[in-house]
Amino acid sequence: MRLEPMWPWVLILAVALAVAWHLFRRHRARVAEWRDRPAALRDAELIYVESKFRSKRPWPIVARVDRAYRLPSGLVVLVELKTRSTAAVRASDVIQLSAQRVAVEDELRVQVSDQAFVIFPGRHSAPPTARAVRLMSREQVEATGARRRRLIDGLDRPRWPDSERVCNGCGQRAACGAAGERLVGSVRRF
Repeated sequence: MRLEPMWPWVLILAVALAVAWHLFRRHRARVAEWRDRPAALRDAELIYVESKFRSKRPWPIVARVDRAYRLPSGLVVLVELKTRSTAAVRASDVIQLSAQRVAVEDELRVQVSDQAFVIFPGRHSAPPTARAVRLMSREQVEATGARRRRLIDGLDRPRWPDSERVCNGCGQRAACGAAGERLVGSVRRF
């Protein structure tokens, strides 16, 4: 038995198995993505994954969209994927999705739904949890951006949160302390 003529067939078989494995994994990923969607998006088409968009304004908004779906009506719905363990929507999630909506509408010239979804991972092999959120209006997003610019420029003073727990998890806590605005005991309010 000669082995030399067999090597091309072994190579072809290896390539065929690799392609089949790749196609199988892609199919499993599509089925899992469809299964994990909120019920309202089951008949929607996934059109963008991890895509960056930019608004066309004097102060542009650049946003990275986790997922965007097109409903049969043509309306686009945004989905934000979170990895935190608690399935609680935060105000920052609504602000983030609202900014994404402005960027997507400006760049693609499409209508984006006022409702979006935040999806949290399931724990212990449980299915993911989806929470619907109502997005801010374009005017509210622009007002939030203007306030951010005023804060950065030192024209506005930050407001202290209602709970000190917010400060404990804030990425700007060191900057507040460096500016002499340290929390002592209870939360300071202006």
